[in-house]
Amino acid sequence: MAEILVVDDEMGIRELLSEILGDEGHAVTLAENAQRAREAMAATRMDLVLLDIWMPDTDGVSLLKEWVASGQLTMPVIMMSGHATIETAVEATRIGAMDFLEKPIA
Repeated sequence: MAEILVVDDEMGIRELLSEILGDEGHAVTLAENAQRAREAMAATRMDLVLLDIWMPDTDGVSLLKEWVASGQLTMPVIMMSGHATIETAVEATRIGAMDFLEKPIA
């Protein structure tokens, strides 16, 4: 069982991923914004993070940079977006993201 953090401002995406990952036996923590993601990371050692790029308070790329700078990037991070450009995906992988998923996720 893996500890997985899903960070996305869209409730439908959070619920879908939680259901899919939970059915596979994983423990899923949901965060609707960067602040909640920071709190979850402080509380639990995550094995994987699914991180939305476009969020209202702090975007996912900035949060990824923050985790790298503070030494918190100890797990794979998969970026997600329905509106990202190739340049954004490349930047995220250069910073430390493992992969990129395009929404909608089915």
